Amino acid sequence: MTKLWLMRVLRPIVARFPWVFYAVAHGVAGTAWLTRRDIRRMLVRNMLPLCDGDIARARREGRRAMRFVAQYYVDLATLPRRDMARFESEHLALVHGERLAVLEQPGPIVVVSAHTGNAELAVQALTFRGRSFVALVEELKPPAWSEYLLHLRAAAGGHFHEANFGGVRACVEALKAGQLVGVMGDRDIQGTGVCVTLFDREVRIPRGPWELARRTNALVLPVFCSRIERDDFAVWVGEAFRVASSDDMEADVAEAAERYTKLLEDHLKRDPAQWAFLEDFWKAHACE
Repeated sequence: MTKLWLMRVLRPIVARFPWVFYAVAHGVAGTAWLTRRDIRRMLVRNMLPLCDGDIARARREGRRAMRFVAQYYVDLATLPRRDMARFESEHLALVHGERLAVLEQPGPIVVVSAHTGNAELAVQALTFRGRSFVALVEELKPPAWSEYLLHLRAAAGGHFHEANFGGVRACVEALKAGQLVGVMGDRDIQGTGVCVTLFDREVRIPRGPWELARRTNALVLPVFCSRIERDDFAVWVGEAFRVASSDDMEADVAEAAERYTKLLEDHLKRDPAQWAFLEDFWKAHACE
């Protein structure tokens, strides 16, 4: 409950002076890197495959990832004061932004991103093209912390649901109504994922994005985010595609998952430290 108490107390101050607290987050992350050996080792293990086994580089990238984790909480605290209608023009640099034209067309779309930069913030900004959206996020403990974060995320627009049965049902209903759904495609938090090859390792990623898109004939739009500095981001927009709908659902899902994984790997090669979360990914999501 410490995080919840700190967020409640500090959020109004952080939201008014974000540039100060992005610098504070940098310092906090540096202290944590030096004092939390368990977190340091975990982040280095996550970075090693992305850095071709170069331990020195993995340490550098892991330290940067620690900073990005800390700055993410500043992002959350500022959401209620963000003008999302202006965020894209003021804080986002788009790569292949012309591919976002699909958002202006009718029909359901599943935007699939990853835990890089701040994908939640980027997707919220990009939906200010007249599209309402529903998003799935990880269910956290304790419930009061999870509920508070749902409230913060929704403050800037969109409807956020935990990744459980109720959340999936909300996504299906939104897609059937021709709306947009945002999901993460890199961490299989429900443990039911599909095996893919990422940096020559067999790991599980979520099957939900591909099953949702296949079930509703929705377009899949891959979007990847990288933090440039503080609350400025670069966003790479992939080519939209549809999940195949053959007589073999597992093959269709696997094909879509592998296509996304190749895009994810290309993005992580650009800047490994952007893949920022506190989890031993290769152990938690190993296929075996």
